[in-house]
Amino acid sequence: MEHCASFTTATWISSVMIGKARSMLASYNAAMTELQSLIDETFEEAVTALANLESVLIITGLGKSGLVGQKAAATFSSTGTPSAFVHPVEALHGDLGIVQQGSAMLAISKGGGNEETIEFARQYRSVVNGPVITLTEPGSRLEGLADIALHIPPLPEIDEWDLAPTTSTMTSMAVCDVLAICTQQSKDLTADDFAQFHPSGTLGKRLLLNVGDLMIAGPDLPIQTLNVSFADLVYEISSKGMGMVLITENNGELFGVLTDGDIRRLMARNEPVTTMTAAECFQASRRGDDLPKVDRGWTTADTKAIDCLTQMQVHQITSLVILEGQTPVGLVRMQDLVAAGL
Repeated sequence: MEHCASFTTATWISSVMIGKARSMLASYNAAMTELQSLIDETFEEAVTALANLESVLIITGLGKSGLVGQKAAATFSSTGTPSAFVHPVEALHGDLGIVQQGSAMLAISKGGGNEETIEFARQYRSVVNGPVITLTEPGSRLEGLADIALHIPPLPEIDEWDLAPTTSTMTSMAVCDVLAICTQQSKDLTADDFAQFHPSGTLGKRLLLNVGDLMIAGPDLPIQTLNVSFADLVYEISSKGMGMVLITENNGELFGVLTDGDIRRLMARNEPVTTMTAAECFQASRRGDDLPKVDRGWTTADTKAIDCLTQMQVHQITSLVILEGQTPVGLVRMQDLVAAGL
């Protein structure tokens, strides 16, 4: 009986918590709907001011608003608007030196009555003739210092005592995110520009990384001329560990590619491979007298790595020869591209 009672109580508690969580999320949804109604021509003024910024965007705030500001500074910087978060207390004790002509300020405060943030905004105005953008509930003291006043809706937080910054931080962060992206779009930045700010991210790698940055080259490249012996071919394949060897003409131009799979198939057909040259092995592996050119399995070092991956997938191959003119200078395998995070 005790087990049943415990199970029933746990189920009831779980049901109550699920109901509370859903109610809180519904409150968030309502807050976002109300926030939309506060986006007007003033928001457009803020976007225009930030898009024409000549220097850095200074973002400030205290407490949870400061944490929102730190995230906003990262978002603005990553989307093409150089930004720095400056703590209002630290600003009043030396960090005001970061402020320079051509900058702008975004001051974040739920109620807009924080003395440190207000004083920092006042000092900023005395030092720089740049726009002050505030993000507060309507009618705040901080808003009185603004050139452009943005607002969040004056709604209760989602905790039962209306104390924990939740609804206010969520709406503030939403405004900052939308402001950053609208500013980015107003400057006609492209995906390539975005990649420049994220060189190590997935998008950066897709848009910036050339296959020349990843290719196997130099002494690690498995390569032999067409007249070498079968023994030399096998040694080159096994010693370089690539499972293949590039065969070149005597003038250095690409002749063909021979894989360890090609050699196994030749041996399975009882071909006299041990007496063959590289050219003869390649020819026999193609079952013909004509020596086909490598028409799908090559590219150049300046090709985007992501395009090489697509080329491999389309033609169902696992490696590409990198050519400079007709001379092989490198090799890239699908596993190399995948390992790079593409």
